[in-house]
Amino acid sequence: MNWLKGSWFLRMLALALAVLTYFYVRNEIMTLESQRRATDPSYKLIKLTAKSLPLKVRLAAGPSEGHRIIEDKVSSHPARVIVIGPEALLEEAFMAETALVDVGDSAKTVTRRIPLESVAGIHLVGEPYNVEVTIPIEKVQEKK
Repeated sequence: MNWLKGSWFLRMLALALAVLTYFYVRNEIMTLESQRRATDPSYKLIKLTAKSLPLKVRLAAGPSEGHRIIEDKVSSHPARVIVIGPEALLEEAFMAETALVDVGDSAKTVTRRIPLESVAGIHLVGEPYNVEVTIPIEKVQEKK
């Protein structure tokens, strides 16, 4: 090892070889890891991921007789929620839902704070997670 003490060239060569070896080994590990992920479906149950989902308002009953819900104007604030869970569960999640909203005796627009339905293994971001739901109701025009 005494021959490395005096030569700057040999020191730089040793450093360059160490850096090249590091990148080679790192690349091999990453390649093996990506192959394992592709072939091992259980990896998706372990890996946590986040996803933004649109929110669907669930209605339990319609309004009082002679009135109707204007379905294309039903809204919630926020309109989207962020959920966190295992990648395997979130791949098949396309929307989040509210708890059932009952507007059975209503004859005018309803605005309520409603909790979101939770799904096993998927967590909502933010606490407490209630959304403000507006359900417009109008009187049905009688035909003559």
